[in-house]
Amino acid sequence: MSGWNGLWRGCLALTSAVLLNSCAAQHEQPAPFQLSIAHINDHHSHLLPMQRSSINVNGETGQLETGGFARVVTQIAAIRQRHDNILALHAGDAITGTLYYTLFNGAADAALMNQVCFDAFALGNHEFDNGDAGLKRFLDYLSLGDCDTAILAANVKPRVGVSPLTPKTPWDSFKPYAIFSLNGEKVGLIGLDIAIKTKQSSMPDATTEFADEYTTARYYIDELQRLGVGKIGLLTHLQHNNDLALAARLPAVDFIVGGDSHTLLGDYAQYGLPSAGPYPMQVNNADGDPVCIAQAWQYSQVVGELLIEFTGDRVRSCGGQAHLLLALDAPSALTELPQFTAVAEDQNSLDILAQYQAQLDELTSAIVAQVDERICIRRAGVTNNPDCGLGRQSDAHRLVAEAFLASVPQADFSLQNGGGVRSEIAVGPLSIGDVYRILPFSNTLVEVQITGAELKLVLEQALTYAMSASGSSGAYPHGAGIQFDIDMTAADGQRVSELMLVTSNGLQAIVPEQTYTMVTNSFLATGADGWRLLADIHAAGRINDTYISYAQSFVDWLRKNPRVKRPTGHSTRFYRD
Repeated sequence: MSGWNGLWRGCLALTSAVLLNSCAAQHEQPAPFQLSIAHINDHHSHLLPMQRSSINVNGETGQLETGGFARVVTQIAAIRQRHDNILALHAGDAITGTLYYTLFNGAADAALMNQVCFDAFALGNHEFDNGDAGLKRFLDYLSLGDCDTAILAANVKPRVGVSPLTPKTPWDSFKPYAIFSLNGEKVGLIGLDIAIKTKQSSMPDATTEFADEYTTARYYIDELQRLGVGKIGLLTHLQHNNDLALAARLPAVDFIVGGDSHTLLGDYAQYGLPSAGPYPMQVNNADGDPVCIAQAWQYSQVVGELLIEFTGDRVRSCGGQAHLLLALDAPSALTELPQFTAVAEDQNSLDILAQYQAQLDELTSAIVAQVDERICIRRAGVTNNPDCGLGRQSDAHRLVAEAFLASVPQADFSLQNGGGVRSEIAVGPLSIGDVYRILPFSNTLVEVQITGAELKLVLEQALTYAMSASGSSGAYPHGAGIQFDIDMTAADGQRVSELMLVTSNGLQAIVPEQTYTMVTNSFLATGADGWRLLADIHAAGRINDTYISYAQSFVDWLRKNPRVKRPTGHSTRFYRD
């Protein structure tokens, strides 16, 4: 009997131990944690709403008011109200693109950003468009608020003691990462800027360097892990495809909030908008764990609401919703859908905008140049106006093309279409408002990687379209840094000859097999105005949008060349019709 009692007591002890161990194991299971992120990117000084007619509602399109920073402020506030553990993030390129930056140098953007109070802001390539000093000025404006926004740029290396960004230490103006404590959980966030593009396509100081994005991310992931941070994200300005590739190479990264490629994610394609995939996207990192990846289009149009579920330090699921912001009077057929959100404009933001708008109305009358001679315009061919010099090509187009080339100095030459410049330039003072009347479209400058043979074909296509009954003389090509002869009496495909690059060593023949960098406007990059081959080049990934407004490029050029005279040469050297 005593044996049975001993055995029974032993079983009870064993059972109790198992139960206790089981309870302990259950107790040690990490509690689930949801991180919520409200985010935007690439607002590019687009502070006002847009009037959009491209959204397809039940087979019809109509005029809709979308976006605007006052709605961004309201939407991010609403997301903050919905969630406990939340970060508000901006993935770079806050500035350049509209008169709000041209005239206020980032002050207007900073004032509106401080209405959101972003937790972190990553530097983008366009933050360097006016050099290190221009970026420092913008960051000073941003610091005037009470937000204490973390400025992140782990791979940006201004020279200490030389750059105004780093007078004393490498991290005087920004830092490589930030650590946020949310309900007892540590979340690390590393900032990355696109290295080669920023160095070559923007205007950082010559002494400012940009380190490799992968190497930098790996270094600071290791540092965060040494500090005991297990939830790690990247706030990047690298382009969406690069985010996907980077996530797959890196260990321990849990999420990426990105910018630069102006990527729209979410269920928008059926409404006529350029969606690149679901929101958010998910890939696996080098450890095989999920990574949540999001981006929020452009121009204050979309706010992303990214929801990341963690079990311990491992992502369990990626979720959330992109919100394309609509006016309150938008059709219910859209506002009832989760991806379209009707939002009231934040009143404080509207008041700030009204103050800047009043100044803008005054400043657009500011004189940027004095014009000594009448600068005539001719969409195609040579001028027949004696006052402008008979036999001359369009002087207005030539000057604008020179501005294109000055704004993208790494390009070999610039080309634009005759229809992109809308009026001549009169003798006398030239104001900023005048420039925006001369160049009234929302075009940006794009870099095109194009071979000499492709260039010849594009020019031929433009001339064919210019001559066709259903075409337009606005397709005629004008440029700078390039020269060619045109014979409009020749057969189709044989009108362009003697293609030459203008270099510091004189004219050089353009080689059919060689690849060149051309700068043109974003309208042509779609293959418009008969420049059809550019659409194929764009599809092949050989066109990069700089997001520099073509009008702003001319304003910048005029400020450096305030005495405007007729150009001494044109891209069309010989012309016959």
